[in-house]
Amino acid sequence: SGATGAGNAFNVVQGGGQQDLQEFTAQPSAGTGWATAYQFNLGDIAAGAEKWAGVAFVHFGNPEGTATARQWLTDYVGALDAKALVEAEVARWAAFQTDTVKVPTGTVENEESLVRHSAVVLHMAQVREGETFMRESLSRDGETRLTRFKAPNGAPATLPGMVKHAGKGAVLASLPPGQWTYAWIRDGAYAAAAMATLGMRSDAREALTYYLNADSGRFQNWRELQPYSMPPYLITLTRYHGFGVEETDFNEAGPNLEFDGFGLFLWALRHYERTTGDVTLVDQHWQTVSTKVGDALVALIDPETGLIRPDSSIWETHWNGRQRAWAYTSLTAARGLCDAAVLAERVGDAERATRYRAAGESIRRAMAEKLTDSNFALASNLEELKSGRGYWDTAVFDAFAFELFDPAGKIARETIRGLDLRLSSPAGAGWSRNDDRYDHTGGADMSPWGSEYDSAEWVIVSLRGAMVKRMAGDSERAERVLKWVTDQSLKNYLAVSETYDELNGTYKFNSPMVGFGAGAYALALAHRADGTADPACGAYLDESTLSKPPDAGSGEPDAGSGEPDAGPFVPDAGDSEAPRVSGGGCSASGPGAMAVWLMLALAGLTALTRRRRA
Repeated sequence: SGATGAGNAFNVVQGGGQQDLQEFTAQPSAGTGWATAYQFNLGDIAAGAEKWAGVAFVHFGNPEGTATARQWLTDYVGALDAKALVEAEVARWAAFQTDTVKVPTGTVENEESLVRHSAVVLHMAQVREGETFMRESLSRDGETRLTRFKAPNGAPATLPGMVKHAGKGAVLASLPPGQWTYAWIRDGAYAAAAMATLGMRSDAREALTYYLNADSGRFQNWRELQPYSMPPYLITLTRYHGFGVEETDFNEAGPNLEFDGFGLFLWALRHYERTTGDVTLVDQHWQTVSTKVGDALVALIDPETGLIRPDSSIWETHWNGRQRAWAYTSLTAARGLCDAAVLAERVGDAERATRYRAAGESIRRAMAEKLTDSNFALASNLEELKSGRGYWDTAVFDAFAFELFDPAGKIARETIRGLDLRLSSPAGAGWSRNDDRYDHTGGADMSPWGSEYDSAEWVIVSLRGAMVKRMAGDSERAERVLKWVTDQSLKNYLAVSETYDELNGTYKFNSPMVGFGAGAYALALAHRADGTADPACGAYLDESTLSKPPDAGSGEPDAGSGEPDAGPFVPDAGDSEAPRVSGGGCSASGPGAMAVWLMLALAGLTALTRRRRA
């Protein structure tokens, strides 16, 4: 390069690449159609020989911080050349794999490759910084920015300047190119549990500590929650932005307000303590955990149903009439409170230990009595169960993965059977997340938001379902799911996807997923390796005491012969619209629902007729 070279690398490439680039000592006057590039003259390279060149980048938000940025580069590079820098990075990651990561026993070669890469994804998805530079303006110059963040020394911050924030430790739901670069508690709980399982103790502790330090409780007095007399709370009702500030998203149905994070946090906290042996985190924060997570969760139990009050839950249905008494929210609450009871007992909080255990057991009992259909299959939510159809949801796999109910009991048997019949993916080994895309067409639709997101094959529920299948004795299906996810990921740069297309099995929507992908995969492998039972509150629910009165059957008729391979629904293979994502990313749609629902209705009617004739 030199002073007489071309400034715009785009034009150089367009012209055949024969012209040298200009050497810039200051920022070039870039514009539309402009591309910057780097060139090196490495001379001749003999056969078998190698030469190295590299470029190092650093970013600092302070436009006046050039000297600081240059010093960071100097400290990083030192006297090393490009080859030495790359080798140092390789050595650092090799040390992470050998000194930190503990691969579950029994993994085969391909599984080990993916779980080790998944550990890297978990590590890379965690925020490492607690300070940042903030400008004095917002989106444009002259738009004044105010901040309540403190300066690094604890004094009120003056902008422009460095501020201390609460983002350190956050685990994002996905890495780019996936768009879910937010810290959802739900994804984060599975991620933190996986970190602990894989031996990433410090990462797991940082992840859990993040939720204890984040800026939350911001929605307590919102109008939507006033009927609940919402208690003071710690865990976000949706997610966090980058600085550790609680945030939710809106669409035409209002905000997402989700209560499942409370129980998931308590489960992940005990999982961390049980897996790592580190009791200091709970000891240091029990007062906050008990008053703003455990007590808050107990306060959210609906006295009329015994379930957790209606919310937006795992599939983010928003509000304004779309909130439901979701099984997933109640099952996470039951598991979390049972785990909180164990923690309370250990720290000597006997009163809370008794109260949390009783609350967890009562929620579980309410689920068995009020969220199961006439065959004892567990429904997605109370409202759709009462409507008589459209209540199938693979999120309830976690009622058995979290060991609320006996995986060999009648609730598990009928639930698994129903999910296999209705939600097994046509193209893959796993399951769609629910039946909302096709469940109520032609009638009063209880879930009008049904979309491609619902009919797609979901990796998180498929991996949780594989755990349940193994517990129920169907190791063949469990292994088939694990192999499917492993093989898919190996062909896609070891990135675990959010979903697969239910018609052809290709990657769909976002990847790489972190808690819902890498974390869930690690937990599934560890579950296969361990196999130790850990029933919620010390024992499964005694299902022998359950019965259904003759008029309790608002549930769907049994759809078929009961053979798990009797076939899932097959969506219309016609053209599909591009997904329309809004808010939390759970809004997408495609045509063909009417034909599919009619086909299903006729199939169900035929099966029912045959059964009655028999």
